[in-house]
Amino acid sequence: MFVVCLIAAVGLAGCSLNRPPVAVLSAPVISGPAPLDVAFDLSNCEDPDGDRLIYTLDFGDQSEPTTSEEFNIIVHHTYHIGDDFTALLHVTDAQGNEAEDQLTITVSDDGPPVGLAVGETAPDFSAHTTSDEEIALSDYSGAVVLIDFWGAWCRPCRVRMPHLQDLYDQFSPDGLVVILVGTDQEKQDAIDFLSENDYTDFVSVWEPGYKSQNPIAQLYDVHSFPHTFLLDRQGVIRYVGHPDYLASQMIEQLL
Repeated sequence: MFVVCLIAAVGLAGCSLNRPPVAVLSAPVISGPAPLDVAFDLSNCEDPDGDRLIYTLDFGDQSEPTTSEEFNIIVHHTYHIGDDFTALLHVTDAQGNEAEDQLTITVSDDGPPVGLAVGETAPDFSAHTTSDEEIALSDYSGAVVLIDFWGAWCRPCRVRMPHLQDLYDQFSPDGLVVILVGTDQEKQDAIDFLSENDYTDFVSVWEPGYKSQNPIAQLYDVHSFPHTFLLDRQGVIRYVGHPDYLASQMIEQLL
């Protein structure tokens, strides 16, 4: 019985060492007029088992794909014609395991269409800050912008606020702006929480409407809190979801 268990354990251990690679394709700029130079970053690809990796990067414009084993480089490619292109990264490890990631490149004077999905241009909005100043999202064009929908009424939002502060402290010197969209019924609730906990570096906005009728939350179709959007310097959405899953590497690649 002991021998059988030992063999089974060894077999399971061996299986655990044959994990698939991780493919991550990113670029700080993915939209703009032609000719558009895109700097593809492959440095976050990895193999959990430490195997040698090889990649093929197809730029999606019928040009010759590039293949290499060198991942710690920036692969530049210039798009000369206006259109939407899907760049596809295919990664293979020494065991033949595969992984893929892709990125939509929009070559246009206007950039991607306005929408709420990753790869689309975030809708502009105007709002009043909790100190009664009027701002617009477009005021921060050229910066990497993190928009977080939250509320002092929301315990998970309060718990995640230190994570947002850490991201701000790390990346604001390089151009990160954090906009908090408050969804409290009373503006003073947001003011009190932020002030008492020294979260004073963020752009804090508030509009009447509470959770369901807040005009910015409606514009962004947000129904669960906290909820985060990350925009690149061109205003294109690069991440949508819970702030817990917004890794610092995602922001670093855009700065």
